[in-house]
Amino acid sequence: MNRCSIPRFKTMMTHKKNEFRRQIKGVRWMIFWVVLAQFAAEVAVEAVFSFLKNPPHEYIRIAIVEVIAIGVPLIIYARSVWNSHGKNAKKEFGMNRCKPHLLLLAAALGVCGQFVMILLNLPMNLLFEQTATVEMPEPDDVGLLLLGILAVVLIPAILEEFWMRGVIFCAYNKSNTVAAVFFTSLMFALLHMNVNDVLGFMFMGVVASVIMIKCDSLYAAMVYHGFSNLTVFLLSDFILPNVTDKIWLLFGLAVLLFFLLFALLLVKKNKAKANKVFKPGRVVVNSLFSLPVVLSVVVAFIKYFVSKGI
Repeated sequence: MNRCSIPRFKTMMTHKKNEFRRQIKGVRWMIFWVVLAQFAAEVAVEAVFSFLKNPPHEYIRIAIVEVIAIGVPLIIYARSVWNSHGKNAKKEFGMNRCKPHLLLLAAALGVCGQFVMILLNLPMNLLFEQTATVEMPEPDDVGLLLLGILAVVLIPAILEEFWMRGVIFCAYNKSNTVAAVFFTSLMFALLHMNVNDVLGFMFMGVVASVIMIKCDSLYAAMVYHGFSNLTVFLLSDFILPNVTDKIWLLFGLAVLLFFLLFALLLVKKNKAKANKVFKPGRVVVNSLFSLPVVLSVVVAFIKYFVSKGI
């Protein structure tokens, strides 16, 4: 690089850093608006359903809240990105094609990873003996089973991954890849607002981010999330009752298989390089103590206590 090009390079890097800062700031406020919309949607849906003599099934309530609270803000945000980036919009969200064998690997990691999550959450559940924030009704016929899969498996997997990995992770990844993994996973755990499950959700967020990096595709992260949700959805009612005498063998095999598959994923060569424009600690700390993120956590706490009837 000659001397004349050095000032131009510095100017370009300064402009690039400022653009990253603006995008991260926008994403932080988007997090707040999604969390606020989720709280408002839950209150509104509960209020409307309370006036109905025969309110819709719990699965329908869950699906409506997910679509309104996460889907609508994401559509608005994605539309602005589509308008500004044109043909590169899909790449901006990591919506790249994924090879079938990598999708199968992500699905297997989702199934086996749910057993790891349960074990990670076990100490907190034994310590506090707290039930889940939302009690899932048992599907007693095929119609309810399919509705449940749509409401608590497919819709959350698509919308939450588009939100967490497609928007937040991809925006932060431009500044620092390590910070993107940590911040996204921490927000994923905090915004689910269940103290007993925070380690499991943090673990799930890290694995989804690694899958996103290694497979270079948001679709792989969605598949992982979907099969993780499907496993926990079917576990208590359909799987565990049939293996009560071999439950620890099932968990042991699932955990072993997860780490073998995850090691296989880690050794996969990845064309994309880790970004280090900003220091990871600085990015995470500045984000966690920013006004929109603090407000998001406050709203999530209020929502948690309201759901508990406190």
